[in-house]
Amino acid sequence: MTPTTNRLARTSNYAVLLAVLLGCLSTVGSAAVKKTSSYFAALESITTEDLKHYVVHLADDKLEGREAGRRGGREAGDYLAARFEELGLAPAGDANRFGQSFQPNFRNILARLEGSDPKLKDQYIVVGAHYDHVGLGSKRSSRGTVGLIHNGADDNATGTAGLMELAQAFTRLAQPPRRSILFAAWDAEEKGLLGSKHWVAHPTVPLKNVAFVFNMDMIGRLRDNQLMIYAGRSGYGLRELVSRQNDRLGLTIDFSWDIKSNADHFSFFDKSIPVLMLHTGVHNDYHTERDDARLINNQGMRQVVRLLFGAMYEIANEETVTRFRIASRHESVKTLDDLLARSTQLPDRLGIGWEEHASPLGNLRLNRIVLGSPADKAGLKLGDRIVRFAGRDIRTNDDLLGAVVTATNPVKLTVNRPGGERPVELTARLDGQPLRLGITWRTDDAEPGAAILTQVLPGSPAARAGLNPEDRVYQVGGHDFDGDEQFIKLLGADSDKLELLIEHNGRLRAVTLHFSPKSQALKRAA
Repeated sequence: MTPTTNRLARTSNYAVLLAVLLGCLSTVGSAAVKKTSSYFAALESITTEDLKHYVVHLADDKLEGREAGRRGGREAGDYLAARFEELGLAPAGDANRFGQSFQPNFRNILARLEGSDPKLKDQYIVVGAHYDHVGLGSKRSSRGTVGLIHNGADDNATGTAGLMELAQAFTRLAQPPRRSILFAAWDAEEKGLLGSKHWVAHPTVPLKNVAFVFNMDMIGRLRDNQLMIYAGRSGYGLRELVSRQNDRLGLTIDFSWDIKSNADHFSFFDKSIPVLMLHTGVHNDYHTERDDARLINNQGMRQVVRLLFGAMYEIANEETVTRFRIASRHESVKTLDDLLARSTQLPDRLGIGWEEHASPLGNLRLNRIVLGSPADKAGLKLGDRIVRFAGRDIRTNDDLLGAVVTATNPVKLTVNRPGGERPVELTARLDGQPLRLGITWRTDDAEPGAAILTQVLPGSPAARAGLNPEDRVYQVGGHDFDGDEQFIKLLGADSDKLELLIEHNGRLRAVTLHFSPKSQALKRAA
């Protein structure tokens, strides 16, 4: 691995407004590609043992760090070409060879699996990994001791191993995918992405026919099940697509908003082709003589490669492939930070303030009442302690917040008043409409068919179910949805529970929210 505005999709004010008014809160389009027994057999062919074998071979001292243009790099390229041939793949380099040579003495290794659909086989899914490393290192390339062999086990024998296992898995399918696949082992990445840049400038299949590109770079040090995926916003619906492949793997996925010219995927991103880049993170052995095969997490590598196989299979077989998302050129981690900082402000329905911590008596003492507010009109006074609100006992901040945002009018409340011998019973009419689930959300054009939670109100049904800001809702009651109106309609079911399919950090889970059925007034508002 080598040691970046179109406006961002805005928070959907419409969605937030309707969330407040109604108290409610898959990739849209064709259904997921059917998985056959042949698919699962191919998936199972991606094994820890095979991946380890490739890494051990490519990271052996005999290859002297696989520097591009050197003996070890040439020998590694010969090995990969021979393996592609053994798998029965077609050469996709120069003059019906697996190699694509470029100056001064570098060589990409390329193989092709022809698609099975006469209408789609001219489209290509490219999956690549660079096979070169830095040899004995130099002052520019080494973070360790120059002159010692830098085996580059993680960087990038692991990505290359994944490439070869994917090639084998796709040849195991009873029928090739609908689109063709180009398997690319890039050379001279460490010298400035030279192999992928050369191919883009001199493609061996028409560049206009490249529908999607996957890249693997340093996938061998999975820690805490944490996988990084870059450029997930270069197309539409990619986050959900990847997350659905992760259902049985249990990876925690960081979908980074950063896109930098630091790996081969950028050569294609720069040409407005949607891409995904998989990476398990930099470590202390990066670009040193210590990056050896014995340190690789082989089981973690298998998880990553199986995830990628599923995503590739989907894209290679679906009816249409996402187009490039131009806005991704102008997005970054800062763009996301700015977006999250613009949190939605909810209306103050009651008009009170209270001590932030529960009193020794377990209630909350009012220290502010807004003149003319529902609290003022109901007869609340400074010093009152709210002990019950809308049928709920109140002991903590979260109890009161959740009760206020979800309550329907009129509201019965009980307070203990200083000097009073008995609790005081009051009735209030709150401003605005209740948030039945206790959430607001935003939409994002990069994630069609998803509602992204912006707030989860403490004490609400959503909070009790364990929902958090930035959770994605993909289904309501088992149904996909397309946009705010469908989402709100699905949330409008008159029931005491609601089932949601939630994604957080690439992990899917089913969540059931429990609450009281809505009032007739709220039904009419819906």
